Amino acid sequence: MVAKNERWYSTDWTLILCFASAGLAFHFITFDNFELHRDAYLYYAQSEHLAWGYWSVPPLTSIIGRIATLIFGNTVFGMRFFPTLICGSNIILIGMAVKELGGRKTAIALASLAYMLSPAYLHADFVFQPICFEHFFWLLSGYLILVMIKRNNPAMWIWLGIVFGLGFLNKYSIVFFYTAFGISLLISPYKNFYGSKYFLFALAIGFVIILPNLIWQYLNNWPVLIHMAELRESQLVHVKISDFILEQFMMNAQAVFIWFGALVVLLFVKAERQYRMFGFIYLFIVVLLIAGSGKSYYTLGVYPVLFAFGAYFMEKYSKKYLPYVFSFLVVWMGMGFYISLSFDGIPVISVERAVKKDAYRWEDGTYHDLSQDMADMTGWKELGEKVRDVWMNLEPEQRADCDIYCYHYGQYGAVMFYGKQDRLPQPISFNGSAIFWSPDSLTKNYMIWVHFDEEKSFDVDSLLTQRFETVTLKETIENRYFRESGTRIYLCEDPTEEYRDHYKALANKIKSRYR
Repeated sequence: MVAKNERWYSTDWTLILCFASAGLAFHFITFDNFELHRDAYLYYAQSEHLAWGYWSVPPLTSIIGRIATLIFGNTVFGMRFFPTLICGSNIILIGMAVKELGGRKTAIALASLAYMLSPAYLHADFVFQPICFEHFFWLLSGYLILVMIKRNNPAMWIWLGIVFGLGFLNKYSIVFFYTAFGISLLISPYKNFYGSKYFLFALAIGFVIILPNLIWQYLNNWPVLIHMAELRESQLVHVKISDFILEQFMMNAQAVFIWFGALVVLLFVKAERQYRMFGFIYLFIVVLLIAGSGKSYYTLGVYPVLFAFGAYFMEKYSKKYLPYVFSFLVVWMGMGFYISLSFDGIPVISVERAVKKDAYRWEDGTYHDLSQDMADMTGWKELGEKVRDVWMNLEPEQRADCDIYCYHYGQYGAVMFYGKQDRLPQPISFNGSAIFWSPDSLTKNYMIWVHFDEEKSFDVDSLLTQRFETVTLKETIENRYFRESGTRIYLCEDPTEEYRDHYKALANKIKSRYR
């Protein structure tokens, strides 16, 4: 949505496209520095079973994953292609927001660099997860809101309804953004926009887009609520308000003068009161997430909007000293980026360089030598390939009579990703969405069992010998950087009748929760 009489080949647009191209080039160059993230295998697995919903997430990311593999095959490049495009798109949107405000080249450069030199966004745009697409939908929403109020154009409601619907199908947390927006608009001078017919159209459009997912959730007994309850008990319980607030400053510390300066101006400078609503949107998002025990990075989608405002204000209010201000901010952002490499170097530095004794706090509150994301981005290829090799070494008639059992989505997604070309069977698992496509009973006589038990809560050898007539340990994964180092791969033969009965009863019990 370019302003009337705006030329796409203007020098401002040339600058925006140069920054966007640089962002694309960076991610295309570094795409294979790490393996796929554990969570990427979940969305890949779901992409092989397309539906209007899944156990923990809506369907859009998996649909994008299916498109990626159809175009590029099961490749790391393919899975990172669309997140890379999101990086370039976000930089363009930031530039468009700056121009909408009236900013010129200096503001465009500052806002673009604030995004490009942020370890948070470099990281997010590197992994195939809903978070990078969420940032795009939040930023696009912010831009559309800006256009609506600045141009007094209530027709923007239509686009906001579409973006909300698509964003909801990507990640439910977009509800936080639109709730904050709804409250902020209500207490702003622009509340008259609620009286527009386009607002009702937007509500209808948004509802129609999200309705298939709501129907799927209803028909399956709202599994997302079960997931949220489990997430609160296992991870969100460790979220502290003090840590949440501190991490708001740490996540984009390289651009703190830009985004925090924008927040101060939006909230307290009378001359910019026409944009004050954006300051309130930020505050309400923070409050809502704290109240809901949300993780600190859930706010990341709103900061690019503040980058645009902050860069515009810097250019507007420091004209006399602009060269010095610009130089200082660029140096500060460069230093911040360099320092960040020591604790969040994805995708720049190697795993080996990142290791530090008990320096990283994971989501469960424990401390480790490597960041959780880095530990989740190694080892899965080896796991998938070793399971494939065990299956391929079977006789043809044995392969046709063999199941694969995995504990969780990282395992079964990796097996599916690296085993598809050799037509490995769909792994069985009671974790996440796999319960919907796992069989109700065991009918085969061979099973490849993938085992990992971090807490060593039971003796797997003893368990398997009770469930199968013959058990052979085929492979062990030893990788000190892998989150699940020590994973064992067993070949089990002839399940006992007791185990067949146990499996059937357990599958029925779990599946009954979603009927």
